[in-house]
Amino acid sequence: MRSPKISPELGEERYYKEIKQRFEKLNAQRLSRSFADMRQTQRQFVELLPVLFHVNHPILPGYVSKATPAGIPNYSVSSSSINRLKKHFRSFELKKRAYRKFEILAIYLMGSSGSIAYSKQSDFDIWICHESNLNALQIEELQNKAKAVEDWARDLGVEANIYLVDPVKFKRGEIGQLSSESSGSALHYLLLEEFYRTSLLLAGRYPSWWLIPPDKEDQYDEMVEIFQHQRFMHAQEHIDFGGLNRIPAEEFYGASLWLLYKGINSPYKSILKILLMQAYAWEYPDIEMIALRYKRAVYEDNIDINALDPYLMMLDKVEEYLIQQNEMDRLELVRRSFYFKVDIALSDESKGTANKKDWRIEVLIERVKKWAWPSGKLVLLDSRNEWNVNHVMEERAILIDEFTRSYHFLSDFARESSIDTHLIKQSDLNVLGRKLYAAFERKAGKVDVIHQGITKNLYESHLSIHQFFGDDNTESWMIFSGIVDEKEIAVRSPIKRSYDLMELITWCFFNKLFNHNTIVALYADKSDLSEREILQTIQSMEKLFPDEYLQNASFHDFSRPAKVSAVGTYINLGIDPFSDYTKKGQQIASNRTDALRFGGLWENLALSIEQVIVTSWQEVLTFRYFGVKGLMNCLRDYLQWSPPSKGQRPPRINAHSYSSYRGPSIALRIENVFEQVIAFFYTQPTNMAKQYILGVQWDYYLLQIEDDNLKFYAAGTLERLLEYLSAPQATFHLTEFDIEADKDSDLPIIYSVNKPGVVQCFYRVNNKSAAIYVLDEKGSLFYQQDVFHDVYSLVKHLQQFFASVHKRMNFLNAVEDNQAISELVQFYKIESSDFEGSYLEQHTINRYVRPSKYISLQVIGDKIEGAVVFTIYCEDREFSSLEFGEKLYVEVARHILNKRRSGAKYPIYITDMDLSKSLLDMDMRYLQTFHYLKYKKEIEHYLSLALEALV
Repeated sequence: MRSPKISPELGEERYYKEIKQRFEKLNAQRLSRSFADMRQTQRQFVELLPVLFHVNHPILPGYVSKATPAGIPNYSVSSSSINRLKKHFRSFELKKRAYRKFEILAIYLMGSSGSIAYSKQSDFDIWICHESNLNALQIEELQNKAKAVEDWARDLGVEANIYLVDPVKFKRGEIGQLSSESSGSALHYLLLEEFYRTSLLLAGRYPSWWLIPPDKEDQYDEMVEIFQHQRFMHAQEHIDFGGLNRIPAEEFYGASLWLLYKGINSPYKSILKILLMQAYAWEYPDIEMIALRYKRAVYEDNIDINALDPYLMMLDKVEEYLIQQNEMDRLELVRRSFYFKVDIALSDESKGTANKKDWRIEVLIERVKKWAWPSGKLVLLDSRNEWNVNHVMEERAILIDEFTRSYHFLSDFARESSIDTHLIKQSDLNVLGRKLYAAFERKAGKVDVIHQGITKNLYESHLSIHQFFGDDNTESWMIFSGIVDEKEIAVRSPIKRSYDLMELITWCFFNKLFNHNTIVALYADKSDLSEREILQTIQSMEKLFPDEYLQNASFHDFSRPAKVSAVGTYINLGIDPFSDYTKKGQQIASNRTDALRFGGLWENLALSIEQVIVTSWQEVLTFRYFGVKGLMNCLRDYLQWSPPSKGQRPPRINAHSYSSYRGPSIALRIENVFEQVIAFFYTQPTNMAKQYILGVQWDYYLLQIEDDNLKFYAAGTLERLLEYLSAPQATFHLTEFDIEADKDSDLPIIYSVNKPGVVQCFYRVNNKSAAIYVLDEKGSLFYQQDVFHDVYSLVKHLQQFFASVHKRMNFLNAVEDNQAISELVQFYKIESSDFEGSYLEQHTINRYVRPSKYISLQVIGDKIEGAVVFTIYCEDREFSSLEFGEKLYVEVARHILNKRRSGAKYPIYITDMDLSKSLLDMDMRYLQTFHYLKYKKEIEHYLSLALEALV
């Protein structure tokens, strides 16, 4: 096959050797700058990095096994590296070996290293380029090694991100591990363009791209083939990552979204790159890429290391674009952002003198002179961490406007260019949308953290808080810088206004206007608020919300719904529930200390609840609730952050109250309510229907989970609650009572052992009466207060009754092909002691069996032509409504009384009952023991009245 004919100027091997040498010289100069700028530990890490991937030695950091891919072509370990290794690893000996193959093709350093934007806090992005024929096990070993080397770097105080790159796959657009938070999806060519203009070759093969002339970029693949054929490129010397003949419009869309995502927390670091994407998009499709400018300068032998600085070239490109667009305000913002990114205070003359040979300072001074910035502007910019709140708010407005404009430009560009946004992963778009929403969406109760990315804090040594009432008597709050009395507020502008005091305090706290050292002057005559309460609130917030909660949220955080990262709950802020007594110097004493049912009037002392939440999306939110309904709404809203079906319970609410002498106990009570409710609904089984019963003031509230949301229903007084619990149930509800609110009731203790499919009978004896509770197989409550004669009569007849009724119910279920119910019945006696309070004593009837015979009483119920009729069998004697009419119960009572030897009037108990379908008038699937107990109670009541009348 004949080789393709090429022009003479391209056919000179010497010419391309010269081009390669220029790139290598420029790479060496930038590396030299980079090493000079690094901290000692950074320099140590970067110098030793190639050694770690060239050899596998057990004593060296990152060692996995001898089989881990290793060996870098065109690389030999320097004597300085060997000496450094021996200094840290004394037993290290480098054995010379001949590599049969080099599996690590090259190592590149990416990012700001060696540029004006580099700082000693910069991290390192490292590409480990490897052979494409590595198998899965080799890739896994190499990944493990990279992770171990990252860990070693972290131990040195160096942040390094190591990426494995398969050049063949990369050229095809499979950027794999590089598609992360730092890059995003579908950004292949832009990533390649950035690589070519910023990367530093540490060891191994150079990129083929160096030797392809800039005016032949659109013939990149053809030229690589030609040069390989002509042997201008040797296979063992170069890596082919691909050419830059085009950048798809979709990539500008994706890159801009990602830069917006990253710029929210670090706006000055992203503004320049965002506007570079706009400059490229504006030139599309004929884009003059910075990487091609860079290459052209090398080919023209116009090599000025400062002029070819990646960040300076990016600045030049963006400046050209904005000047062409006549966007002078945006140009100033870009220059300001660049100045902040370089982070050298030029107004600090002492620093400038001490570092007069620092090339970064020299270049920056030259730029500032070109921009004609006055010295006062430099002083202002260098004092950024001392900017006042108004200046910061103005700057933030400018940044938000820029982000908004960029987003609109991006959207317009996508629409006009008919971009296929599906090339960008939907999950990436979701993440970006969530972060933009969290950062910029305005909503009630949301606190804007205005200082982030602009200044470290807005600390004020003195602040004044004023309560204000409008013409409609609506309360609001204002905060002023310094000590501002009531006479001055008409002529002074407040820092912030709010209808919600907690929102105002939260805004000041998270924007670092004050801390526990700030002196606060308070003007709030119509409030119970005090300076002491404000100070205690701030001190608690300092503990609950350390700075790390507002550090950068991760990609993982935004890939899922927001959850609570930190929370503080403040009860009765500025409200003393005993205000009238406090002003008189009095305190209320009561044995009933429950904050939700305090004193003889059963008052609710939690009059307001203010909740401050920091989410995993870095939102700071405040919520405000009042009264009993507010407590229920707060419970509902808080549980929505962590739906029970997800299996992760929300964190403790961290309740505080500083407004009254009972504040701590009020806060503890509210926190315990939340803890009990959460524990109940978030413990297994979570798929069972559950209800929590909470007593507040004189009423009870039912809390249930429906469709993964907490619902609450007002049941009313205890009598109304009993009516609700006594109703038939479609399904069993596991029920728990708030014990604190119901210490005098038997309900909490009987429901504490309730279980489905079992009938449970409880009784408490009080002298001559007995309180009887029955929880049937579906948890419906039956309650009866009856005359007490003896335990045997009470328990034995119930055992007989349940046994006979359950046989009949199961017969009906068998006929209807319904599931049978268990015939198991549990009996408990409710006892009390001064030490334990109420407790249960479970027993069986056998403990109470005695020889005396008990009269059996069977009832048959039916409905004939709309009339309810009962037939009662007393052993062998039959009594029916048809025979005796309204005197039925009297005749039965007389007969039983005559059969009793003693003639005593102890209660008459029904031991068996059968109810017809016509009388029940219901779907047999919903038949419960409770239905029989209801008729039993009614008939026994009439028999008792009849018995009384006979004496």
